[in-house]
Amino acid sequence: MFDPNATKVLAYELENRSLGLVIVETCILIVFAVAALVGNSCVLFVFYKSPDLRTVANYYLITLAVSDFAFPVITMPPLIATAATGRDMYGDQGKVIGFIGLSFALGSILTTSLIAKNRFFCIVKPQLYKKFFKKKPAICMIAGAWAIAILGNVLLSLNGKIMFVFDPGRMIYFPSSQDIYIARFFTALNQFLFVVLPLSLTVICYWKVYRSVKVHNATMATNINTGPTNRNSFSKNEIQVTKSLLALVCGSLFCWIPSASIDQISLYVSLPRSVQMITIYAASSSSAINPVIFYIFNRPFRRRFYQLFGHFLPISTVPSTSNESQTQGSNHTALTKVRRIQVKNAVPSTTKSGLFSPSLNCNIGH
Repeated sequence: MFDPNATKVLAYELENRSLGLVIVETCILIVFAVAALVGNSCVLFVFYKSPDLRTVANYYLITLAVSDFAFPVITMPPLIATAATGRDMYGDQGKVIGFIGLSFALGSILTTSLIAKNRFFCIVKPQLYKKFFKKKPAICMIAGAWAIAILGNVLLSLNGKIMFVFDPGRMIYFPSSQDIYIARFFTALNQFLFVVLPLSLTVICYWKVYRSVKVHNATMATNINTGPTNRNSFSKNEIQVTKSLLALVCGSLFCWIPSASIDQISLYVSLPRSVQMITIYAASSSSAINPVIFYIFNRPFRRRFYQLFGHFLPISTVPSTSNESQTQGSNHTALTKVRRIQVKNAVPSTTKSGLFSPSLNCNIGH
């Protein structure tokens, strides 16, 4: 282990928790597990029943939903049992479960990075997007990302210096080494390749998307009477998809950055058990919050969800497509009047357009 003495202290603290702390930790994990199972089951069912939602952009969401469903099925039962009993309940399968759990985590991060790259090419490089981001290439990219995540863990396990051992601070089987310098090197390398690099590319891609849309909005505001052009234009639908996927990416960053930071810091400083548990809570919450993000920010998904599950919910009304169309028509009419007044008065619009301005009128299809 990284620090045998610290490990013994953590094991003692795990076994001698108060009844209240045992109940709280166990219940938190149960809530995350149930939320992930129910939420991702609903997500997968909605996509299964809705062929029109199975677009290339949504392939990444389906992949995350499958991963977020499988993660609690495989890893959460022994984790919850360990939290309830205060001792290692993984048995002989602990190393395998630890390997699978880490593969799920790395695969999810790489998939999140692919989402950002998809939006980058869709908004910033639309011609390349049409060429490369079709069904088969997208599936190959997703499969390649998960193959890299699994291969990285295989190479980590086969080097002979790193092994999966029970970590009482996190209550999981985690890569470890008897040599602290080897542990630091492999952990730093692993986090750079699978966390820092993908998440940095994710931030850069979405920053460029923001810049591109901001320039587009400014151009539309100052050239109202020139009409739409084909150069670097994109539809309202693509902007809405980008917005929903940005929320998903932000949720992933919120969950995985604290987890990765604690993993790295723990190699140099003996952290209290309560801090190390943030790693588990963050990973578990990542699987649980994605369905909520789908529901809140993805309007077509939300509408289809109501159609399939609305009669099970205590809700009196279901979102109506016709009502939304009427609202959009009213907004378009009002916007047209404003533009006519602006052209008549020859006063350019000075309204500051945000990243997801509802006034975009682009001509790339849905």
